[in-house]
Amino acid sequence: MFKFIGAVLVIISGTGIGFKASENLILQNVQLKKLKELLIILRGEIRYNNTVMPQALRNILKKSDKVFEKFLLYVADNLDKYQGKTVADIWNEGVDKELSKLMLSKKHIEKLKDLGNTLGFLDKEMQISYFNLMIEQLDTDIEDNNKRCRDNCKLYRTLGIMGGILVVLIIV
Repeated sequence: MFKFIGAVLVIISGTGIGFKASENLILQNVQLKKLKELLIILRGEIRYNNTVMPQALRNILKKSDKVFEKFLLYVADNLDKYQGKTVADIWNEGVDKELSKLMLSKKHIEKLKDLGNTLGFLDKEMQISYFNLMIEQLDTDIEDNNKRCRDNCKLYRTLGIMGGILVVLIIV
């Protein structure tokens, strides 16, 4: 009786691990799309509204996804305080503190830090060009992630189930 219950629990655990891996891949893609939307909105604020950075971040706070809310508030509040730090320093601190919790890869975190290094440093047109470049790169990454998800999501789920069954067969 206990062997049967243990076997069922191992199979359920393996299945859960497979489904969680699949879900993480899907979630990463969703967050990349939300990040792209955020960058498009921020680019528009800089290009058309000519607002200062803290106000631009607060403006897009209303239009952006909840997952970026703490990041935007952190950067806007610290820019308002002006403690002798550059925009890039505050942006990078916000990325490390708030966005590293998301499902974004290290590559995307580094790209966001690079973006922060251009804010307040380059002229408006160069900033817009960098936003355009980053949005194009995100488009490519989203396409790659979609392909990876199509190829691997079902595989992860199946491997989770089969891995659980294999462990049960080895143990029993």
